[in-house]
Amino acid sequence: MDVVKYSVRRTLQELPEIALRKVLRRKMREAGYELPAKAAKAFAEHVMKGAQARFSWKQGRSAEVRHIDLTFTDADAVELETTVSTMTKALPGAIAKASDKVSLLYFKSLCEKWATEGVSQAEEIESFRHNLEERWGDGLGLMRMLLTCCRELGRETFLRHRRSRAAGHAHRRWVMVRLHSRACQVANEIICLMENGFADGAMARWRTLHELAVTAAVISAGDEALAERYVLHDAVDVKRQADDHDATQVPLGFSPVNKRQRNRIDRQYQSVIDRFGPMFAHPYGWAADALKLKKPTFKDLQKSAGRESMNSYHKLASFNVHAGARSLFFKLSSMGDEEVLLAGRSNAGLVEPGVRTAQTLALITSLYLGHETDLDRLTELKSVLRIKDAVAPALVAADALLHEDELMHRAKLMARRARRSTGKQSVRRNKGGSAEQA
Repeated sequence: MDVVKYSVRRTLQELPEIALRKVLRRKMREAGYELPAKAAKAFAEHVMKGAQARFSWKQGRSAEVRHIDLTFTDADAVELETTVSTMTKALPGAIAKASDKVSLLYFKSLCEKWATEGVSQAEEIESFRHNLEERWGDGLGLMRMLLTCCRELGRETFLRHRRSRAAGHAHRRWVMVRLHSRACQVANEIICLMENGFADGAMARWRTLHELAVTAAVISAGDEALAERYVLHDAVDVKRQADDHDATQVPLGFSPVNKRQRNRIDRQYQSVIDRFGPMFAHPYGWAADALKLKKPTFKDLQKSAGRESMNSYHKLASFNVHAGARSLFFKLSSMGDEEVLLAGRSNAGLVEPGVRTAQTLALITSLYLGHETDLDRLTELKSVLRIKDAVAPALVAADALLHEDELMHRAKLMARRARRSTGKQSVRRNKGGSAEQA
């Protein structure tokens, strides 16, 4: 694409010469001769160079020699300046049109080449995933096993609750099954990111998994009233979303929330505020009464759930969720080399998201099962905990081998550079006549 910038710069440099060609061809016509385009270009270049000799050119096969004297007046100078000014003003529009045409041609060229390039990239990705699986496969396999077992336990618990006629825990069961199913989906996303070499993305998704676990712990330890508050708090979130839409999207030309829907949203919102009080309108207002706080925060929920020890990991996971400066300095998948700007996949950094995901998914599953007394369910849950405990050693072992391989690779690279540097110095000394090449 540098050809476009080069063409623009060249056009800007040639504007005076182009304007001069126009004036020269007009004056030649006035003198009774039609100056060809190539001759006009050569003539303009001759004048721009300040050459003192006469300009001559051969037209056709005629041997006739004609002498033409041109006299430039002030009017010609004004025309030249006007032409340059007009062309300069028109240049941005011409550049925009040319850019549109070139970009279209470039797009078509990319589309034609992508059939081959796409296959090549797919092969590279498949090779990368194969190599990553060879290194991290034991830990990833245990995570997949853990997810499968948690899904099965969740399904069995859901079916058992559905068969139960007890209505005393309806709200809590409704919330917990959905938190657990969402947790399984997020865990699957994390494994997918890890399989493809996106450790920081996986850690960012663990942040969501952790928040689900904290919420599940608070709901599980609470009563039916708390679970109902959590469900009804959706009216607050919907009201906030509708207000934000009308405030930010309508000025851009989008339609506002229609009146019937807006009336329903406002009624539901006002209903829960009237029932639970103004503190219910805050982001975690559903937990205000249970925590005895007017404006509870997520840190308050973590403390209530006994998960405040995970706060540092929650912040760690937030680095790549937000655009803070810390996200520019910290990468799980960078192998500690600050000079490398990672813009794609890496086979490093999978320990943290893997271990945290295994622990959190097992926790949510145990919370969903609750106080299980069935021997089979207890046995299955203990199996889940054993799988969870096996994930960390498998991932840590793979990470240790990765770092050993990286140290060996860097040592070889440094030795190779040292040999090249020594060889260059020997060649320079040999050329100076003070030593022979080693």
